[in-house]
Amino acid sequence: MHLINQLRERLEKPLPGISAQKKMMNSKMKDRDPSLYFKAVEGAKKACVMLLLFQKKTTWYTALMQRPETEYPHSKQISFPGGGLEAEDADLEAGAKRETEEEFGIPGKEIETIGRLSNLYIPISGYLVHPFVGYLKKAPKYIPDEKEVSEIIEVKLQDLLNPALRKKTNIETFGGFTLKDIPYFDLNNKIVWGATAMMLSEFVEVVETLDSNF
Repeated sequence: MHLINQLRERLEKPLPGISAQKKMMNSKMKDRDPSLYFKAVEGAKKACVMLLLFQKKTTWYTALMQRPETEYPHSKQISFPGGGLEAEDADLEAGAKRETEEEFGIPGKEIETIGRLSNLYIPISGYLVHPFVGYLKKAPKYIPDEKEVSEIIEVKLQDLLNPALRKKTNIETFGGFTLKDIPYFDLNNKIVWGATAMMLSEFVEVVETLDSNF
């Protein structure tokens, strides 16, 4: 619990925000107009995601998901559990827990929210994403929604903090376009890039300020 208590306290303080997120931004976007990711259009749709933390023995993990191949712009990409805010959600936190329960099968009542990361606007889909950090007292047992999730990827926090696993590559996107020299996290031999990588980048900078062992 030392890590969780430290994180809870740290997440109440000012966050790295843009300076950390930009480190994993598409280099052309960064040079041309990085503000696209930080200035949501008026009336932007709200979305919420959950960065889960849990232990297996003494090792800390988080969990990502790979989306199935669809006609959706984020087809096959790796993301946190999450999605758009719905009318039934009492607030953004409730939406993040509901989406996690729907996609991962983890009951929302088992997730203890310990804080939030900085918001991030995604121009291609028009969503303003609100990231939450949640804690599970025991390792999760997944019941993934096959329509939303093709694979659940458990990632060690040690790997997130390893600078050797932050690389660049060319990526073929939705619609057949190729993006060059895109920064990404190489996690379990998966390419984690885009908005998810940008949010992870901020989380990494936050964790690096703590004195916990992983």
